[in-house]
Amino acid sequence: MARERPGERAELEVGFLLPLPGWPRATFESDYGYEGGRLVLDGTAIVEARNRGELERGVEGSLPASGQSVTLRLASTERGAPDVQVTVSGRAARRQDALRARPSRSAWIHASLALAASGAGFVASYLYVLRAAGEPGDWALKMAVHMAGWHLLLTFTLFPTSMWGQRAGIRLVQFVCLLFFLIHLGIAVANFGAAGGGHSGAIAVFNAISGAFFLAAAWYGSRAYRDMDPVEALRAGRVR
Repeated sequence: MARERPGERAELEVGFLLPLPGWPRATFESDYGYEGGRLVLDGTAIVEARNRGELERGVEGSLPASGQSVTLRLASTERGAPDVQVTVSGRAARRQDALRARPSRSAWIHASLALAASGAGFVASYLYVLRAAGEPGDWALKMAVHMAGWHLLLTFTLFPTSMWGQRAGIRLVQFVCLLFFLIHLGIAVANFGAAGGGHSGAIAVFNAISGAFFLAAAWYGSRAYRDMDPVEALRAGRVR
């Protein structure tokens, strides 16, 4: 394979957690054609293949400290895609990008806050529909139904996205919650003290409640994101 110059990053890098105390991280470095490759631990190459043929046959090295054998091999999946495999004394290492952490307590809390926010927003939207139904014309009713549809969608999607979407899902829910906090803040302010009745007071209250939960979910998501670190979850025995 083409060797990278000092300080130059390899074209392809895949992180592996070795089945050793503390699950230390090693990095497989190669190019996208897998013309050779090496496994690097703490800045030292412990296994290296000079070409793709060697990589497919498998190459072996050893850990500097313990002398345990380390094997690096390029296999193929059922669909024929290349699959880098690393073993330590016959035990398979875990690919970092394939780890899925089981939901933490903070992920449950974050998902519940998002569910409460979207649920309160749906109630406010339903009250909008009731008010719009009594107003002349159909524009207000169409907008109210549109808003109710959005909140119904959020009610059914935010909770599972936060719970089972891993860290990417939590970040997405945070962004959506921050956006809808700003929307509900504006709606609540517009409806507090609004003249004409028509559920305006209740609409303001439920929008305020929804906005508060959306803000809490956006803020608390950072804690959930941190707790769902798959590497730390593996070290704590909390991965699938």
